[in-house]
Amino acid sequence: MKALLWDGRPFPEGFHLGDVKKPVPKKDWVSVKTKLCGICGSDIGVINGRMPLLADFLVKPTVFGHEAVGVIDELGDGVVGFEVGDRVVCEGLGGCVELGVKPCRMCQLGRYNLCLNIAQAGSGVGASQVNGGGFAECFLAHKSKVYKVPDNVTDEKAVLIEPLAVAVHSCFVGNPSGKSIAIIGAGVIGLQLIQVSKAMGAEKIFVISKYNFQAKLAEQLGADKVYCLERGQIPVLEIAMEVSEGVDQCYEAVGSEQTLRDAIAVTRRGGDIIFVGLMEEAKIGFVMFSAKELKMYGTWYYAVEPQIMRTSFEAALKLTEKGKVNNKPLLTRTYNLDEWKEAFEAQMDKKKYDSTKIAFRYD
Repeated sequence: MKALLWDGRPFPEGFHLGDVKKPVPKKDWVSVKTKLCGICGSDIGVINGRMPLLADFLVKPTVFGHEAVGVIDELGDGVVGFEVGDRVVCEGLGGCVELGVKPCRMCQLGRYNLCLNIAQAGSGVGASQVNGGGFAECFLAHKSKVYKVPDNVTDEKAVLIEPLAVAVHSCFVGNPSGKSIAIIGAGVIGLQLIQVSKAMGAEKIFVISKYNFQAKLAEQLGADKVYCLERGQIPVLEIAMEVSEGVDQCYEAVGSEQTLRDAIAVTRRGGDIIFVGLMEEAKIGFVMFSAKELKMYGTWYYAVEPQIMRTSFEAALKLTEKGKVNNKPLLTRTYNLDEWKEAFEAQMDKKKYDSTKIAFRYD
């Protein structure tokens, strides 16, 4: 089968399209034939060197692609509840259950996103040499992390379920119900945070976007106020004029020094910052953070949400099925796998391509 392989070097030198052996599912695993697979911001961060810690533990060559929707084409022994032909989405993270080891303390609690064995390569989807990922025609997934897609959810909406699950988990970490919130960043996660926080009862939603096309999407998807750098606005001052004491919570969905400073600035005394973006390191003055007695919460992918005793993925699928979240406007463009260079360029240069989510399509 065809697969896009990464050997550890920067883009584009580190990639090549090759023929690899189709993986065969072992006991408790399924093989999924890819239909659509999105390019994630973490994929970009790894290949451009911004996230060396994530890159270092990957066994090369690696097949990326954890934002996939596909059809089961083969079942391993012990798989029940699924059939060949089922349309599914899959969690990207692996843990103890995939490795076949005794569940660690975190996995026992349903917090498999914090699995103590998570650094072992080969356990998940889209960061593995063994299981592969959606940047190939087929990949393997463990039965515990596979979900059937409802009939009324199109492939184009389903390919956004994985990042939506990230937004769902972030909102369960923060709990925006009845609160005024700011969302910094209007990429795919930020735009989904708008919809999830609205569904969870946020009182007022302020959004800070970099580009005008992102601001338009944020307005379309339910933000109460949107402030855009490309429009010449100064969002921190604008929010201060609107809510002088600051917002109850800020969801940082970019991952940069400046946006973390902005999060501290816009959050009221005693408020919460939920850090959703990914960033290796930052030099930040924490005097104001301490003086305001802020609390900061890190978030990492998705898990079992104790408030509802369901996984983030289950909640994301339900929100999409019921029309509480509209993923359709977020899929900007699709490319064939042999157009991988153009696809990555479109995802990396958001301003040029007005891109939110770029995906590979397998027809």
